[in-house]
Amino acid sequence: MVKKIVISYFNSIAATLQTSKVQEIILINKTYQVNDIYLGIVHKIFSSINAAFINLGQDTKSGFIHVSDIKTLRRGQRFFSINDLLSINQLILVQVVKEPTFNKGPRLTSNIHLHGKYVVLLPLCNIVLISNHIYDNNERIHLYSLAVLIKPQLMGLIIKSCAEGVSESLILQDLDLLIQQWFFIQKKVLLSSIPCLIYKDEDLVKKVIRDCYDKSIKKIVVDSIDALKLVYYYLKKWSYISASISTKVQLYNKHLCILDKFYIKDTIKQLLRPKVNLLYGGSIFIEYYEALTVIDVNSGSFNKLYNSKEAILRINFYASIEIAYQLKARNINGVIIIDFIDMYSKRDQLKLLEHFNKLLTYDDCSPKVVQLSELGLLELTRMRRHQSIREIFDFSNLKTLNYSSFFFIEDLYYKLFFNISDEDLKNQFFLNKSIRSLFFSKQFKLCKILKNKLMISYNPLLNKYFSFIDRVNLLYFLYPKANYLLPLFFYYRLTSLRSFDHC
Repeated sequence: MVKKIVISYFNSIAATLQTSKVQEIILINKTYQVNDIYLGIVHKIFSSINAAFINLGQDTKSGFIHVSDIKTLRRGQRFFSINDLLSINQLILVQVVKEPTFNKGPRLTSNIHLHGKYVVLLPLCNIVLISNHIYDNNERIHLYSLAVLIKPQLMGLIIKSCAEGVSESLILQDLDLLIQQWFFIQKKVLLSSIPCLIYKDEDLVKKVIRDCYDKSIKKIVVDSIDALKLVYYYLKKWSYISASISTKVQLYNKHLCILDKFYIKDTIKQLLRPKVNLLYGGSIFIEYYEALTVIDVNSGSFNKLYNSKEAILRINFYASIEIAYQLKARNINGVIIIDFIDMYSKRDQLKLLEHFNKLLTYDDCSPKVVQLSELGLLELTRMRRHQSIREIFDFSNLKTLNYSSFFFIEDLYYKLFFNISDEDLKNQFFLNKSIRSLFFSKQFKLCKILKNKLMISYNPLLNKYFSFIDRVNLLYFLYPKANYLLPLFFYYRLTSLRSFDHC
């Protein structure tokens, strides 16, 4: 099966594909994301639950930390009350371990983890661990012995699964970079006295190559020269360029957006819909609640077999394949309840459980089946690492608007990154729709050529390729290499009621 990685550097989004089907979506959030390191200040302490809220210096929600996640400098001592460790207005170095949800802030820990390609450095924890995905006992003993020899004094080390079969020099080089990174973080903390961001993984290419790339990837497709150079840099840095590795790196320079070319946009829109149709008939419905996700399996028009018992088992098998894919693609986490079609045979139930467990072994977030209840409900849990697709792209307050709930992804990025109100987002939706219908479909006499493509944005790379008319009427150009023509009269109608004082 052909596996590839598609990186859209212009949109700060990437995806892994297998046989042309999107398996996972990766993006960089401007807000809290896993592994971000902050210097925070204790805002509130709740002794009854042994937890505290940490102000991280942003205008969003405060972070939550439990006493079990607080790593003290007093090694070997246990504290049972959070008041013995924290006090109001105390500065504390914390790291995000769970991204925020709609109603909750990020989950924090003071046990810092610095992630490399082959190892994870634990500066405040003296321990050595080997990944459970390394099954060869000889390799485990070799890596454990190496970790004990090379780990810094009073620091911990975790050997990742991708370190299996890698030369010692590469592991040492990776560890050296993490140690330098920790020294830099310490210096930055000493120079800071207010809550602020200390470290953030903002390089999309680095994150994708580090966390998603392996030797089974056959092709990496990027839409930028800068991204292409970064891909070659990280592949060479981690010794993935050799005669034995057949990975191809391709620059996509067509006018059609790379997200449309590989159907990534369409996949995201489908992942936001509650209903999923099965291949041979039937469907599943996915509904989200505060701390629970319910998946219901319906037979629908499935009518392949005359034996109803065999047909029900077959539907549930097809549904389990699709559910395993949806869990990973949508990044559904927490408690999950699956209502399969009722099966009265214990033998069929065991077949389904065995089949479903095999499918879940390919999921990196360690989903665990709890039980199959007497009511025929399958209960399982899935570890939360990043925000789900619904939390990133779907906003509940947008459903009150009187147009389609499935927006263009760039509109959702405006909502996510630029804090645009619902009314401005609604105007932007219709503005995009109008401009799309005008480009390359009509002739205009009075036109203005947008040669200098300037843009107000937080991302300096996008400034080179996209243009904003002003801060109110945002125009998002999907094809950076095209020379768009904007009718002057049309632009005048859009901006005549607006003031340009703020431009």
